[in-house]
Amino acid sequence: MTENPVLFIVFSMLAMCFGWGIRGSAIGGEKGAMLPGAFMGIMCVWYTGSELLMDNVFLFAAACALGYFYGGMEPYASTMFLILHHDKPRYSPPLGYLALSFKGSIWGGLGSAFLGMSFSAMGGVYRWYDFVIFFALVPILQEIGYRIFNTPYDPEHGRMPKVGFSEDSREEWGRNVVIVASLLIMAAIRGDIFTIIMWVGGALFGAIGWVIGITLYDKQLYPLKNGKRLFGKLDELGVIDGWKMMELFQGLAQGFGISSAFIIAWPLAKEKLSFAEETGALWHPIPQTVDTVLSWVFCVLIILTIFLFIIPYRKNGNKITKAFGEVDMNIVEVLERPCYMVGPLALVMLGSTTMASIICCFTMYYVIAQHDGLERYWDYKGIRLIRVFLILVGAVILAVQILRGYTLWETWIFYCVGYLIFEFFFMFRPKLVKENYKKSKTAGQFIASFGCSSTVYPSYLVMMTALLIFGGIYFR
Repeated sequence: MTENPVLFIVFSMLAMCFGWGIRGSAIGGEKGAMLPGAFMGIMCVWYTGSELLMDNVFLFAAACALGYFYGGMEPYASTMFLILHHDKPRYSPPLGYLALSFKGSIWGGLGSAFLGMSFSAMGGVYRWYDFVIFFALVPILQEIGYRIFNTPYDPEHGRMPKVGFSEDSREEWGRNVVIVASLLIMAAIRGDIFTIIMWVGGALFGAIGWVIGITLYDKQLYPLKNGKRLFGKLDELGVIDGWKMMELFQGLAQGFGISSAFIIAWPLAKEKLSFAEETGALWHPIPQTVDTVLSWVFCVLIILTIFLFIIPYRKNGNKITKAFGEVDMNIVEVLERPCYMVGPLALVMLGSTTMASIICCFTMYYVIAQHDGLERYWDYKGIRLIRVFLILVGAVILAVQILRGYTLWETWIFYCVGYLIFEFFFMFRPKLVKENYKKSKTAGQFIASFGCSSTVYPSYLVMMTALLIFGGIYFR
């Protein structure tokens, strides 16, 4: 393989667009953000043309996936309302655009910075204790950032943070601001210019993506000055979703920004990786036995988090707070973060191919299965059967993971097809299809009855096909 900038940028944009769109449709939140991150990591490794890096591609895919996990902790819907709620007292487009740019820069910057740092780490730029110290301090640093920037939060008594970007939601961007600052400081100390450039690309276009996306959403949501709708009859039929369009443009922008930054900065990382290329081995400072044990310990912890959801959903449908109470469910989120994020990412940065493979293959299945099996179908009579089926499939996937692992091509197929299958089963479930069919007199009405799904999912199929063709040519 050889470096191909044009193809790299085009398919990075396409992969991030598809991944970000599916994230918003299928899962959302921090776990959903792992998909576009994994796509971006794979694309960057492909661009390098290095057989050594391709043999260890999951390291970089996992680093970017877990880097994007961080940004997903920050709620942004209420921030969007500063721009979209024209008739509300807090309507303030300048503040809204500033806030979304800020949050977009944090999210995109974290994903791209951790991706860049993974390349530098594998080239021996860092020391093992850099990551041990950093990730040991992450929970403390995040709590400090939260306390400084996002407290007090007591809307009932009018006590709110001095700097707030939401109408009513609890914000957590302070947790990520300190992580961004810490990453950049660590990179500067080690002279890691490559990571800093990668951060700039992700942060800048993370902000730009939000500005473009929210502007399109706003224009689609309300009639133009001449009274017409942005998409004409399609808007009148209700088959255009500004929210989804906003997400797709975010993916396009971040794919462009990160791939462009990687092209600019790659010579720096390539130089650092030259010794690894000569020896045929990437940096891996921890003993293999320790690596293997810790990787599977975290795998077990990730699996066990499912039990934190099974009990409340089984007892009270989707009303989690009635089962455990708001405080306890906040604890659930706090417990998930070290299991999915801190511990696994520390191992990945130390060169753990075992942990990286678990994240990119089994865990990526697990997060979508958990969402569909425990959250989406909570009111289905056959929910127990669905859960058993998903658990059995997960057991098979885990068994294969243990016995032989997964190839990049197999993983790419799952990213492109698997997530979409989960989404199609939900959006076109028999009950909904029957209901829409009964209230439709023509084929056009039947298609329109699915709302934006009638335009979004054909778009997904086109992008999926293009990505599969790309993967079939380069990853088989």
